[in-house]
Amino acid sequence: MQLEYNADQKALQPELVAANINPESFLATDYLNHFNEIVMLLEMIPDMPDIVEEAAEWEPKSYPQHFEDSGFQAKQLAIKAFEIAPAPIRKAFDRNKTELDQLLSSTIAGLMSLNVIERGLAPAAAELIRTRIQQAQDLLLKLNQVIHGKLDEEIEYDDTMPIEEHDAEEVQSQADIDKLFD
Repeated sequence: MQLEYNADQKALQPELVAANINPESFLATDYLNHFNEIVMLLEMIPDMPDIVEEAAEWEPKSYPQHFEDSGFQAKQLAIKAFEIAPAPIRKAFDRNKTELDQLLSSTIAGLMSLNVIERGLAPAAAELIRTRIQQAQDLLLKLNQVIHGKLDEEIEYDDTMPIEEHDAEEVQSQADIDKLFD
């Protein structure tokens, strides 16, 4: 898909290049650090269940919130660029980010409900965490692709389809996964 840029976007693009912000998508890969940290913690939980407490402190952050809290040198530029990012990029970004937030939040909530620090982690739960980590990594890859200006042509990013809507197979497998956390 060829993106079209308005005058404000075109004027900002040279600044983006200098600040390590993608001039096509108007997004910075630094945002992925917010997710990489929690995925690394989740990877350690099967071997070190007490890390679940540290993982439970993680909360979703919006793109602007991440940059406000970060040490990224061009944080105000990153926020400004995000606000005027091309609509197809923003839709793809928001969809993937929301799905990743939901996956990670539900995984953490499930782990907390298992009380893994005192009870340990059953083999089925450990395998489930590995599955969830793989799903998170797949979503991180998609988010990274969007940040680099690539849109997944197989996913419809239109305003008529709610973010929560998934195909029946995904809903069923998610329900099965959630049962392991009960």
